[in-house]
Amino acid sequence: MHTPSTDETEGSLEVLHALLGACARQLVADGDERTFSDWFVAAVPRLAPALIAQAIEPDQFARVLARAIYSITPLPGNAYAPRRLPAPGRNEPCFCGSGRKYKHCCERLDAGHVFADVNMLRYVLDTVPVARFADLPGSRAGLDAVTHAATEWEQEGAAARAIALLEPWFAGDGPLDERHAYAFDLLMNLYLDAGKEKKRQALIESALHRGDRALQSTAWQRRAVMFADQGRHDDAMEAFRQAQLLAPDDPALGILEVSVLTGAGKLELARERAKFWQARARRADPPLSDEMFEILREAAADPAQAMLGIGRLREPDLGRMIDLFAAAPAAAQCYALDRSEDGTVELHPLAELAAAEARWREVFPQSKPPLTMLGTGDASAFDDAAPWLDLLQAQPLLWQSFDVLDDLTMAVNALGVLGAEQRIEAPLLERAIALLRLALQDDAQAQVPWICLANRPALRCVAARVHAALAAGESQALELAEWLVLRLNPSDNHGLRGALARLYLVTNRADQAIALTERYPDDLAEMTFNRVLALYIGERRGEALTAFADAARRHPAAVKMLLATNPRRPGSDSEYGIEVGGNEEAWQYREQHLHLWRDCGALEWARQARRALR
Repeated sequence: MHTPSTDETEGSLEVLHALLGACARQLVADGDERTFSDWFVAAVPRLAPALIAQAIEPDQFARVLARAIYSITPLPGNAYAPRRLPAPGRNEPCFCGSGRKYKHCCERLDAGHVFADVNMLRYVLDTVPVARFADLPGSRAGLDAVTHAATEWEQEGAAARAIALLEPWFAGDGPLDERHAYAFDLLMNLYLDAGKEKKRQALIESALHRGDRALQSTAWQRRAVMFADQGRHDDAMEAFRQAQLLAPDDPALGILEVSVLTGAGKLELARERAKFWQARARRADPPLSDEMFEILREAAADPAQAMLGIGRLREPDLGRMIDLFAAAPAAAQCYALDRSEDGTVELHPLAELAAAEARWREVFPQSKPPLTMLGTGDASAFDDAAPWLDLLQAQPLLWQSFDVLDDLTMAVNALGVLGAEQRIEAPLLERAIALLRLALQDDAQAQVPWICLANRPALRCVAARVHAALAAGESQALELAEWLVLRLNPSDNHGLRGALARLYLVTNRADQAIALTERYPDDLAEMTFNRVLALYIGERRGEALTAFADAARRHPAAVKMLLATNPRRPGSDSEYGIEVGGNEEAWQYREQHLHLWRDCGALEWARQARRALR
């Protein structure tokens, strides 16, 4: 028996696709069944000869197929519904024209056909101008069939046409329900890929205001994912809770909660919640799919790895990169230090690594961030990853390069794959840190200033790792922040001194916090107020009062926000970031430090001091 090859199968599908497209064009042009049947009998030997090649009576078989296609094709002239033909009686003359009774002729051929599950609406819509898509919601077209057509267009690169097809179903102010959920999800994805953020937000708002409980839950789930992607983990969890209230039995909620917690770095809680959802899934109705149950099972052991597993399936090149990294050679000293008289050093790769880096820059689309920004890589590096993946495989020496590790970390970050921060980005950054320690092992006091361009890939890796450790509450955040701020780059271009001061306060090291703030006088609100707090905790109340008076004078917005009873979260001060001295900076300080002020009694002391100063 001949087993079709992949090429043969794909070729057959292409032929069938072309045949059905031709059928749709013929029927849209002339919807008469007899005319179509005659056309099909004449056309099918030319368009799809293999389809009838084995038939004993090709013309008879072709008419059976023509009748089947006609019966499932929705026509614009019939409000996008098929004109279904009545089944002949078994003793009636057969429709093929043979003169025999139907039961002795085409009944056996008509019993089942290859087109039973074909969505002919998609082929009909291929012939319809975009301007007429607005007619579809008021027609007899099924939304599932419409969404299926949009899905195929998206896969074929016709995303704009898919968007135009789906948008009319969400226009106006009429009610929406769970039948819109599949179309809603697809349109959200299409907007995301097209960079239409305002339309995504508007679609969510429409679903929340006009949808039934099921669709509202779906919208809240989408909002949770959007917040998580923005790093707004508390908002993401609140959106998840809203979704859960509306549809507590939705099987997708378990994966969502685990993913939100994983993205927030709360791996232990994510693990416990995965166990909960796994136990619940066993008695769920409808039952959880085998695939989703397996994800929960893996997440109960290692949530970051489970989420990353999903990402690997969606991004095969990411999986290959992970495998190459797993096989990387041990960290080695591949840098020379160019020392200056002031004790600073500049990092330069040795000749062999420098040559490999030059080749890397030819094949990897580098996108270094401006100034000191982090995590602003370009995910397009994975659009055509084969050249640089092949180079990494051929020259594993590149794993010793700060420049390469910096590039890969930012590219992976830009992909936004859950679990990647913990299982890919963190190991890449840890390797960069190990390489930097090796490079500096003979010069314990050397500074590696940011002002030297050659030092920036290494310093950016250290700073990114500090930020990640801070966000996850890792114990090594303090040591890494000290290393970066106090030794490597005292200029602190990445602005981590405030976080270091906060860590000192959290760990009851008031004297070290005071010493740190003295190194950066006349600084931003964070350092200014942390100095006040450190002096208060250190029982230096007179100095604390003087420092508070100075802080209140220089940062009025911050002191007002800190001491407010229940302030509202302010909007953004500027489209270019947080404005120094603005309300957003003040809110950020309050969010991160209020508990420290309250727990030690400094908050009430500051309120009294403020009244005394007036």
